[in-house]
Amino acid sequence: MNSKEIAQALLPLVGGKQNIEKTWHCATRLRVIPKNPELINIEKIKLISGVIGVVKQGDQIQIVIGNRVDDVYNAFQELIANENDTNSETQEVPRTKTKEHTNIISKVLGAIVGCITPLIPVLVAGGMGKCLILIAKMVHLVSDKDMTYQILLLIFDSAFYFLPIFVALAAAKQFKANPYLAALVGCALLNPTFIKLVASGKPLSIFGLPVMSISYGSTIIPAIMAIWIMSYIQHFLDKHLWNSIKPFMSPLLTILIIVPLTLVVIGPAMTAVSFALSKIVFFLSGKLGPLSLALLALVYPWIVTTGMHSALAIAGIEAINKNGVDPLTRALTLMHNITQASATLAIAFKTKNPELRGTAISAGLTALFAGITEPCLYGVTLRLRKPMYACMIGGFCGGLYAGFKGLNAYVFMTPGLITLPMWINPANPNNLSNLWTAIIAMIIAAAVSFVMTLVLGFEDIPSKNKQAAQALA
Repeated sequence: MNSKEIAQALLPLVGGKQNIEKTWHCATRLRVIPKNPELINIEKIKLISGVIGVVKQGDQIQIVIGNRVDDVYNAFQELIANENDTNSETQEVPRTKTKEHTNIISKVLGAIVGCITPLIPVLVAGGMGKCLILIAKMVHLVSDKDMTYQILLLIFDSAFYFLPIFVALAAAKQFKANPYLAALVGCALLNPTFIKLVASGKPLSIFGLPVMSISYGSTIIPAIMAIWIMSYIQHFLDKHLWNSIKPFMSPLLTILIIVPLTLVVIGPAMTAVSFALSKIVFFLSGKLGPLSLALLALVYPWIVTTGMHSALAIAGIEAINKNGVDPLTRALTLMHNITQASATLAIAFKTKNPELRGTAISAGLTALFAGITEPCLYGVTLRLRKPMYACMIGGFCGGLYAGFKGLNAYVFMTPGLITLPMWINPANPNNLSNLWTAIIAMIIAAAVSFVMTLVLGFEDIPSKNKQAAQALA
């Protein structure tokens, strides 16, 4: 099925457009918050050709699509818009009150994921660009004194330096705020004049209130919190201001309130949270020893099944932004990506089902090279169950070696074969010991996962099993 056909099959199974409260997507999942979860037909959604799996988390339905989720999302949104135009008299579905809606932790994590996942293309572009420049420098294609090198580095560094603006735009969509006002808040934090004032070391204040001298470049959490609060300010003003003055007074007052509030209260408080996250990463990797990475790698496959692994990305980004290295989250993701790829390829080697073999080879190579594991997870390993245990064992073994050797990531990227330069220290590119640690850890994790998949075995799916096709017919 093509993307439009998948969207057309999905819409009635999620209760139609009347049942949709909100939709967005991450790297591989279409995420839907329904008004009435009881109208969602999860079992039939799983049978749609092109859908890898379905995860229910609180009031959120995550439909795992894979690499073409962006196309499916666009087709889905277009379908909803068309229905909105042609079915204006359709009755709205009342929102049901369930226990899931009271799960505050789930809502907070969902909001964080919603703010972070749209940034993935920016982080990938910036990270891959810096990796390619580093490789070019290592093989003496360019010199760090070359103007081309400096300009390219400037371009890709911008993805990280101006992160607060990108975060603000993503948060505006998540919290239903004006995206241009949100971008203005991000720009104010990075304005060259403000940066000069911070660098001057002079006491800063606004309206008589002290402003802490903080650099907000490359930060994430201050922008998320600022736009969340801004959304309430904006909605309050839009609701209570007179219509005659609302068009110009609402945006003016919104900025006059939120930017000083961010500089005086929100920014410093959330910067402290950012530093705390970074310290937690280094505490887990340092104070608790190498076992921390191994033990987390043991359970990480199940964390990914919940969809909440994206929330850990914030800790990794903050660690790199604050200290230049991430000693935990990227190594953890590396172990997961490699073990899922290896176990899936082992299944391709052993299965008698040609359809499953084709799926496993495609999914395994995608995880191995690009670090996208949902096709492996939902299409193969989780489906067969026992290979998940092989991934846990392989992740533990590879994580144990990486932990003992002190593996560090220097660029925030999704780990895989094509992103190996992320393990090279830009400050000392000729020292490849950390890169070799990553490679050896990958080999250990892959070998153990592959062998354990064959040893534990799995219940093969008969090649004549066409239940999905029959159910959809």
